[in-house]
Amino acid sequence: MLSPYSPFYKPHCIHCRLPEQACICSQIISVELPFNIVICSHNKEWQRNDNTAQWGIISSPNIKRIRWQRRSEYIKTSIPLAQMAQQEGHYLLFPSDDAQDIQQMSDDTQPLSIKQLWVIDGTWQEAQKMLRQSPWLKAMMKVKISTEQNQPISSQFQLRRNQQGLSTLEAISCAIAVKSPAAAQSLMDNFHLCQDALLNLKK
Repeated sequence: MLSPYSPFYKPHCIHCRLPEQACICSQIISVELPFNIVICSHNKEWQRNDNTAQWGIISSPNIKRIRWQRRSEYIKTSIPLAQMAQQEGHYLLFPSDDAQDIQQMSDDTQPLSIKQLWVIDGTWQEAQKMLRQSPWLKAMMKVKISTEQNQPISSQFQLRRNQQGLSTLEAISCAIAVKSPAAAQSLMDNFHLCQDALLNLKK
């Protein structure tokens, strides 16, 4: 990130993180989600202007974000993380072998039991490392996004080379879609708005 004292520095919006003259915050759709989202972000993702978790933050009051630390006592939350992770209705979105298909959960006769969905924000390698080093995350019940014929869902994230899997906001949108397709589409509309704004700046 450029120092404010650099001759190349331009003031940026603290929300969409675009240069002030290109700010798109007034165009963002505010989305009400069917359950709350907590994004656990890797340090390398925290300040990036192409971080889609930040796009989620400005899209919905139901999305919160915490900064991951290897030592959980350094992560600031209202109650201890281990206790929070064990609360009823808290699930981690992660494609592990023991993860339950989120689509099947919504197809049951009982209402979708998710109250708060946790999402790891980082590259695939970073996400695996974060899970491995965080006992409170590993202990959480896990859900995964269903795919047709076990084929991966194609990502529309164009800003990073060698993108593996979905970006954070795309994954959230897919998870939300099982309960509210309209909310999921609004999140994706915001995704494209933010991405197109950055792509236009690169031209």
